[in-house]
Amino acid sequence: MEVARGGAALPAIAPILRFRLAFGQTGLQSSGVNMKARLLMITGLGLLLAACSRQAPAPKTDLDRLQGTWNLTLAVKDGKPLPDDKVKQTTIVFEGDTFRFPGSAEYATSRAGTIKLDESKTPKEMDAISAEKEVMLGIYRLEENGYKVCFAPAGQPRPTEMTSTPGSGYILQAWERQNRQ
Repeated sequence: MEVARGGAALPAIAPILRFRLAFGQTGLQSSGVNMKARLLMITGLGLLLAACSRQAPAPKTDLDRLQGTWNLTLAVKDGKPLPDDKVKQTTIVFEGDTFRFPGSAEYATSRAGTIKLDESKTPKEMDAISAEKEVMLGIYRLEENGYKVCFAPAGQPRPTEMTSTPGSGYILQAWERQNRQ
C-alpha cells in the first residue's frame, strides 16, 4: 500500500472503501444472517410444501359416522311413546351399510337389513331395507353424540318432519352412541 501525502494514496485503499460501501461496516455479518434466514425460509417452504402434498384424509360420510353400536333413548310410534324399559333394552349395530338389532326390536324397521342414505336431500333421507326386501322410507338428522330418524310404514310416503303423531303410523327414534368402555 502506498502512503501518499496529501491524498495521493487513494488508489490503494479504493477497493477497501468500495467493499465497505457495498456491504456496510457489518457487511459480512449481515450477509451471514441473510444466508441463514434464506436457508431457514427455504427449509420452512420445503416443509410446508411437503405437508401440503400429503393427501388429506377423506371427509367422513354420514354412513361412516353411523358405524358402531347405538342405544335407543326415545321411540314413538303413531304418537305413542315406547315404555322406558323397552327403550333401555334396544340397541342397533351398523356395520358398513348393514344394520341389526342384537336385542329387543319392538319398534324396529326390521331385525336386520341394509340402509341407503342420501345426504344431499333436505331433510336427509334414509331407506331401511329388510332381509325380506321390505323398504321403509325415512329421514334422519345426525347430532353431536347421536342421531334421530323418522320412518313411514312400509309402502307409505317418506315423512317430511321429525314427528310421530297419532294416525301417522310414523316411527320416531332418537339414538345415542354407546359408550366405549
